[in-house]
Amino acid sequence: MKAPKFWIILFLLPTLFLFTLIYAIPIITVFVTSFTEWSGFNSPVYIGLTNYANLIQDRTFRIAIRNSILWGLIAAFVHVPFGVAIALILHRKPFGWRFTRSASMLPNLIPPAALALLYTFLFNPGIGLVNEFIRRIGFKDFTVHWFFQPSTAFVAVTSVWVFYAGVIILITMAELSGIPADLREAALIDGASDNQVDRYIHLPLLKNIIGVGILIAVTEVFKMFDYVFMTTGGGPDNQTMSLGLLIYNQATVRYRYGYANTVGVILLLMGLIVFFLVSKAFGMTQTNG
Repeated sequence: MKAPKFWIILFLLPTLFLFTLIYAIPIITVFVTSFTEWSGFNSPVYIGLTNYANLIQDRTFRIAIRNSILWGLIAAFVHVPFGVAIALILHRKPFGWRFTRSASMLPNLIPPAALALLYTFLFNPGIGLVNEFIRRIGFKDFTVHWFFQPSTAFVAVTSVWVFYAGVIILITMAELSGIPADLREAALIDGASDNQVDRYIHLPLLKNIIGVGILIAVTEVFKMFDYVFMTTGGGPDNQTMSLGLLIYNQATVRYRYGYANTVGVILLLMGLIVFFLVSKAFGMTQTNG
């Protein structure tokens, strides 16, 4: 017997109330104030599309957009495939697979600010392990200010997060555990190798979870703040600026909340576009008839 619509609506009301309070109202506020000049202290003054016009001419914003797109592509084509590959290897249960699975999650237990600070020491031009290792293998005078040279800063910031794919490994292994073992055993009996099993059986069945992993990874790098703020501060010459850091600078440093919310609207639209593209590419919106 189906529950009356009244009770369904009644039980949904608390969730709808929380969604409206925590998500809907702030999003509407960000959108509305993006058309205003607002310092956060005065009343918002409507200025139409001025903030959006200024964004187009803002060199820092264009760099932040470029960096976000590049980081998004790296997340989708390096970070996620790396995590999926590790998960496929661990699913075969080689020696030490439990330890590796647990160790892969350790970076996620470290606060991003602390991890970024650790990398500032690793890439330190004088005492950092990276430069010291390169000097030890023969390049005696090698000294690079990784986070403070335009040619290396982007790569250095990217290295802080790109191979820490603990979440991707975890959700992929969880999905793999739900695939019947009989499929793999039958393929192996028929003469298939482990690599062929992964390619022709596991990967097609992992399609949805890989799409979810890309959504998680790309949206995370779009709003990246901690790693950039603690390593380069967006420099040198704004070459590592992120949209998250740009919003922070405009809102809390320059008190341009209206302009910051304009960047926030663009960030929200980028997230929606990624959601639409990934959902279409991986068939995540399809339902069984």
